[in-house]
Amino acid sequence: MDYQNEIEKIANWLLDYQKNSGCGGYVCGISGGVDSAIISSLCCKAVGKGKFIGIYLPCDSSPIMEIDSIQLAENLGIELRVANLIDSYNAIIKGLEEGGETVSILTKANTKARLRMTYLFALANQYNYLVVGTSNKSEMDIGYCTVGGDQICSVEPLGNYYKTEVYEMAELISEIPKNIIDKPASADLYQGQTDEEELGITYERLDIVLKHYHGKYGGYNNYQGDVSQEEFDKVSAMVEKARYKNKVPPRYIR
Repeated sequence: MDYQNEIEKIANWLLDYQKNSGCGGYVCGISGGVDSAIISSLCCKAVGKGKFIGIYLPCDSSPIMEIDSIQLAENLGIELRVANLIDSYNAIIKGLEEGGETVSILTKANTKARLRMTYLFALANQYNYLVVGTSNKSEMDIGYCTVGGDQICSVEPLGNYYKTEVYEMAELISEIPKNIIDKPASADLYQGQTDEEELGITYERLDIVLKHYHGKYGGYNNYQGDVSQEEFDKVSAMVEKARYKNKVPPRYIR
C-alpha cells in the first residue's frame, strides 16, 4: 500500500466532509497515542491549524501521555488545550459508591472514556465543529472501545485501517514524535494499562488474524500456516461479541 497516498486521500476527505457538513472545523482529543497523533496531523493538513482544536483530557493519567501530547502540539504548531476531568470523574464514582455500588475497574475506565467524549462534544458545540474519532479498524472490529465514549464521534477517518497500517502512516508524518510511535499503545484508563496486554494478543498478530477472518487471505480454511485454530477462534469470538458496538441502536418495529 502507498501509505503517503493514503495520507493525502484521508486529508482531502476530511476537508470535503468539513465543507459539506456546514461545520467550521474539527476537535480532537489528543491522548499522547499514535492514533490521535495521526488524526491531529491529518486535520491540520486538511483544514489548517486555525480550524482545528486539539485538547488533552487527563483523568488521573500517566505523565508521559501529557509530555507526548505537548510535544506533538509543539511539532504541529498548535495550542494544546488542557481540561482535567478528575473532579467530574470522582463525583460520578462517589455517587455510585454512596448508592451502595462496589465500582469495578471496567466501570471506572469506561466512565473516563465517556467523560472525555462528553467534553469533546461540548467543546465542538461551542464552535460548530465536528468531533473527529481516533479509532482504527482493528479496535473497532473487536469492540475495543467504550460505548458512549470513543465509540461515538462525528467522523472516523482511520476506521478502515488496521492498527499496523496506522503505524506505517505515522512513520511518514515528521511531526509525530518517535516516542509516540515506539511506546506501547495504551488507552491510559488505569495505571499501567497497555492495549496488547489487555487484549491478550499483539496488534501484529491481531491484524493477521482479522485479515483471515475477513477473507483477505482466503479465510481460515485457506490459511497459509501463519494463524492457528486457537488464534482464529479467539479473535472470531471477539468480533462476534462486538457486533452490537458497530451497529446503530436497534429500534422496535411496531
